Amino acid sequence: MKPPTLIETERLLLRVPRLEDAPAVFEGWARHPEVTRFLTWRPHTSVAQSEELLRKSIEAWNGDAKFRYLMEIKAGGELAGMIELRLEVEAFKVSFGYTGARAQWGKGYMTEAARALIDWSFQQPGIYRVYATADVENIPSQRVLEKAGMQREGLLRREAMHPNSSPEPRDCYMYAIVR
Repeated sequence: MKPPTLIETERLLLRVPRLEDAPAVFEGWARHPEVTRFLTWRPHTSVAQSEELLRKSIEAWNGDAKFRYLMEIKAGGELAGMIELRLEVEAFKVSFGYTGARAQWGKGYMTEAARALIDWSFQQPGIYRVYATADVENIPSQRVLEKAGMQREGLLRREAMHPNSSPEPRDCYMYAIVR
């Protein structure tokens, strides 16, 4: 089971990244400390770093575990962010993670993309659980997951390294939706 290379929503195209997207990724979110605060990687200091991220994202599509999409706004072609679908070792569940372009925060694009991945996942036979985590201080991300229909299941102590927030592992909330 491999996800489609294009998923269309009302306002977005979730598509495979292209190397020429690097300047928009860099400017939109990868270079901004406030956007990368709860990510597992540090802000990019050059477009070349964003190119490398996209190169790895494109190459990952040849595998069978991680599928990163860029979220392109249909109306104008701008990028609203990036969302990654992860097929887990246990074939009955998938997870996802995301980051949004600072200029597009608060417009509902991330919730729309999350719902699209949830919908696609539950159309696959054998997928019963979709989950994501959010840092305990990342209230906007928690709201995205709740608006996407997910429920907070519990606290994962010392779950994730968010080097832009702390040199130590951070507590995260587990969110999931099941069928």
